[in-house]
Amino acid sequence: MKNLIIFIFALTLTSCSVNAQQSADAQKLTLTGDTLPAISHINDMKITGDTLWFVYETEGGYGQRFLRRAIIDSKNHTLNVGSEMGHKGDGYYVSYMPYPVDNCDNTRLVVSQDDGEIYRVENDSVLSRTKKYIFSDGSSLPFPLSQYAQDVSMVSPDEFVFIGREPNGGAQYALKANIATARVDTIRRIEIYPELASWMPNAGKLVYSKTHGNLLFAYRYHPVIDIFGMDGKLIRRVPVGDDTFNPKTLSDADFETLNPLHVVDVIAMSDFTYILYWGCVYDEAKSVSPMLYKMDWKGDIVESKDSIPAPVYKFAANGSGGIIWWDGNAFFMTTI
Repeated sequence: MKNLIIFIFALTLTSCSVNAQQSADAQKLTLTGDTLPAISHINDMKITGDTLWFVYETEGGYGQRFLRRAIIDSKNHTLNVGSEMGHKGDGYYVSYMPYPVDNCDNTRLVVSQDDGEIYRVENDSVLSRTKKYIFSDGSSLPFPLSQYAQDVSMVSPDEFVFIGREPNGGAQYALKANIATARVDTIRRIEIYPELASWMPNAGKLVYSKTHGNLLFAYRYHPVIDIFGMDGKLIRRVPVGDDTFNPKTLSDADFETLNPLHVVDVIAMSDFTYILYWGCVYDEAKSVSPMLYKMDWKGDIVESKDSIPAPVYKFAANGSGGIIWWDGNAFFMTTI
């Protein structure tokens, strides 16, 4: 019976369905406070209490990322946007790739993804140096790493987990970093098949559960979710659709546009995760409805929502069923 349920679930995810009309409970959020520039891409979104943290790139911004926070007013459907965080003036910033991370004391840290430096947030917009790093030139490493830390989560005041990559298109790994000892250790190599060892076909997102002490990695180009422990042992591999990846497209510069994208975003809560599933190519995301699943840390789907209006490129969630998403032009709010 369990295998039959998984099979039926997989069949429902083989392709996106056309979105006929906007969901009745979806509310567009009005922006107040500081004015936002023209946003080309949202890189990350997180909710802490009544605050939305979001990282974005701008039109013509050459890949620089900006971090802001906004106060959520659910009753009036508004976001009160704050100023750019870490702005030093004259076009200079403390970090050019800021990434917000949950601190163990329920505050926020910011990690600079391109150099691994850790900052504290002060006075709403100031990034204060801690003089600590996820990893640096002086760290003890299991193998050479590219200078980029992806999907950073805090395990304890001195320990973090993240995705790291070997240089020159090499493999990627789930890693743990002890900032007190400046040591980085391997948790698990992230790969769907041994013959696809490069990080590119294995792109996806890593999240961590403080409650369960486990990690979840969702593949972007493959309908697969892996749940594993801090010891690297696989707990469960969850199929969520049919395999669609064409390895021959890796020789094309735009291979992402040629393959259906499966899990495009994951949000970790204390006892479950929210899974944003497309099942279609990038160019179809503007006209088809995604699926949003609530999955427990055993890998079982406990709730689903298919009435979210397209498109949804990035989203954030609170612990009581509220989600906020970015559709490429505006923020929206609904519940699941």
